[in-house]
Amino acid sequence: MKLVSIGDCGVDRYMPENKLLPGGITANFTRQARRAFKTTDEIDIISLLGDDEEAETALKAVNVSGINCHINKTHGQTPVQYIKIQQDGEKDFFKYDRGVLENFYIDDDQKQILKNADLIMTPIYWQIKNVFDIVLSAETKAKIAVDFSDFATDPDFDLLEKYLGKIDIAFFGLSINHCELIDRLCDLSKSKNKLMIITLGEKGSMSFSGNEKFQCPAMSVANIVDTTGAGDAFAAGFLSSFVHQENIEKALKEGSKIAAITIQHLGSVPT
Repeated sequence: MKLVSIGDCGVDRYMPENKLLPGGITANFTRQARRAFKTTDEIDIISLLGDDEEAETALKAVNVSGINCHINKTHGQTPVQYIKIQQDGEKDFFKYDRGVLENFYIDDDQKQILKNADLIMTPIYWQIKNVFDIVLSAETKAKIAVDFSDFATDPDFDLLEKYLGKIDIAFFGLSINHCELIDRLCDLSKSKNKLMIITLGEKGSMSFSGNEKFQCPAMSVANIVDTTGAGDAFAAGFLSSFVHQENIEKALKEGSKIAAITIQHLGSVPT
């Protein structure tokens, strides 16, 4: 299995302490995937960083044994997510600077890596729609999984339906109160026969696969420290199980397990 994770890589700046940690959905997912997937599975990451000091923090986190790192650098600022943690451990992403992702590109070597992939994982949120467009336009025979990470606040069904023919697995982080969104995603899954995974925080997770529906409770956690990266962890756990067993129920449980571990630590990936 050759997994290629492509998209954003950057840093998380926790305020008001001004604490800097590695971040970016793609980088978070890749680090969690390396822990969750089989050691025989090949994992590659493709991204773009700036030439500033923050880039070193971001790069060190993914340029490690077991991850094939294909990250270009260009002049400019490494992407920064500013975060405040509320008393209940819930994250507040109050500011984001996409930096060099504004000029994201894929070079010829990276195009070949995508072409040879078995599974591609990429995120989409409104600040990096240009990145998503480039990734979904790349030539590949791989299955494609997408994290629609800001769908709760920006439910872009036009974009979803535009690309749904190319997407095999879609992840959404919602709440149990997003009833209309959930119903609409369920209908899309039935009509397009697509696998859609919805995480619901403390309410667990659910999936739609054509006419099939599965639900999984969240694992109990005594002390939630930081929910940053929980969705990335869930996706890594889910895919690590699903690509080998194709059992949705087991995969939901695996995703829940890794997400529960993650939210008990500060930062997107436990150290």
